[in-house]
Amino acid sequence: MLPQTTPIESILNWSVDGIIEQMQSEGKVLEEAPKEADTSEKSRSSEQDISEVTPESKKKSLEAKARGEDAFKRKNYCMAIDAYTQAIDLDPSNVALLSNRSLCWIRLGQADQALTDAKVCRALKPDWPKACYREGAALRLMQRFDEAANAFYEGVKLDPENKELVDAFRKAVEAGRKFHGTNQQNMQIS
Repeated sequence: MLPQTTPIESILNWSVDGIIEQMQSEGKVLEEAPKEADTSEKSRSSEQDISEVTPESKKKSLEAKARGEDAFKRKNYCMAIDAYTQAIDLDPSNVALLSNRSLCWIRLGQADQALTDAKVCRALKPDWPKACYREGAALRLMQRFDEAANAFYEGVKLDPENKELVDAFRKAVEAGRKFHGTNQQNMQIS
């Protein structure tokens, strides 16, 4: 992907890791910024940006998504991530692309990147249970079981009949109990 693209001057390290680092650091700067800014104006402008996807871009995005799905089926997660990234660049309004890329990151054991995609997915479509599931799965991979259980629970509230979410919530709670129990026992032994 990167050899075929033109580097952006504001990104010092033009590599996948460099771009992700840059995006994460910009996210931290935004989180630390004063919260007095007019959020309604921000959401209007981001909605405008997202809704201005041309039919040609949507078509190319769907083609890239299909390549990503094919690579995922072959368990070539790096190639799938590349394809999903291209699709997201073409159509950032398609939250399924972020969800799919998050799953690829999870399969590669890259929890931080998976969580980043899942959080963006949830921000764009907060009422989508699958976005909650992806966030919970990334947090579970990071062994942040309490937060994972909370994310799964948010999904269960949205879709109480979703067996996968209910099971994931239960497993996260159990894993958290075991994890905290083990830590407490180790602290008492020391």
